[in-house]
Amino acid sequence: MIARLGMYPFAHLRDAYDTLWHTIRHHLGDGPDELHPDMDLHESWARPDLLLGQTCGWPLVTQLRDRVEVVGAFDVQAPFASAGRYRTVLVASKPRSVEEWKADPDTVVAINGSDSLSGWVSLQWAWGGVPSNVRTTGGHVASMRAVAAGEVHLASIDALSFEFFAESEPAVAGRLHVVGHGPSVGTLPLVMSPALAARRDDVRAAIAAAVADPAAAGACARLRINGFVPCGPEAYADLPGLLPAH
Repeated sequence: MIARLGMYPFAHLRDAYDTLWHTIRHHLGDGPDELHPDMDLHESWARPDLLLGQTCGWPLVTQLRDRVEVVGAFDVQAPFASAGRYRTVLVASKPRSVEEWKADPDTVVAINGSDSLSGWVSLQWAWGGVPSNVRTTGGHVASMRAVAAGEVHLASIDALSFEFFAESEPAVAGRLHVVGHGPSVGTLPLVMSPALAARRDDVRAAIAAAVADPAAAGACARLRINGFVPCGPEAYADLPGLLPAH
């Protein structure tokens, strides 16, 4: 079996994820000895031996509907976050409102990828449509660096990515201006292979016990995890409605 909790690939958090996983494994009673942080995300989602993984809400409701079993989501610590839901952060190179950026024909918007809920779908929701000038950077960190450098003007960033980036690159983050937020959506889904669905309740119980375990308290604080919310795909059923009508 494999486990991968790598949607926030910040080097300073790797040991915290390791501690969290070891605590989950302790409460579960078995599972892989280590996480697989360097495995390709798409490969991990397709593995029939995926005991616990993490994905983005948009792939979940588009390409992964019948390919993964939803376990739940973490309740996270970020502005406007509660009960397993959060809002993205709109950052800009200058303190202008989204409407002001939208009215400027020279505005260039950065996105991490077209399959991203936080970076693309939430941006369209906040923008009220599809921006005219879009540059794909390949990742939230690259988008924030590009905005801070003035190479692009605005980006929509996952709330925790923004917080973790501020920790790892405070000088660069200090040049970003928060100019808005995206819609309230479920935090990143925790998933497992349908082939292991019989273990779903055990995995849920182990995660809940782990995030409440003093042994993982420091790791959870660093990962901005307040708790665990068990849920199924219904928690993400509202996502397709976020796209503005064209």
